[in-house]
Amino acid sequence: MPWRWAKDEWWSGDKLGHFLGGLASPLLLWAVFGLWRGWCVLGSLAFWWLWEVKDAYITYETYGWLGGDGFSWRDGLASTVGVWFAWMILELFGSCLPGA
Repeated sequence: MPWRWAKDEWWSGDKLGHFLGGLASPLLLWAVFGLWRGWCVLGSLAFWWLWEVKDAYITYETYGWLGGDGFSWRDGLASTVGVWFAWMILELFGSCLPGA
């Protein structure tokens, strides 16, 4: 199965979803599982970039929502920016949030 690149633009609708997913994932890992903040950030980055690798190989046409339209570095970057914002929230406010 060949590597596929996504033919998406910056303003396609899923960039906000990637940003919000990247923002939510470290915060949820930290709040639900009580993991060290660094693991939450690294685990989220790994998850979102591996999701893009998965999109390169698994097609949307065959697997529905689980598939993708190809590897999108724009999606990965949007997710990374969301994770970065979550990291800043955890670093700035983590000690005063419930469960800290």
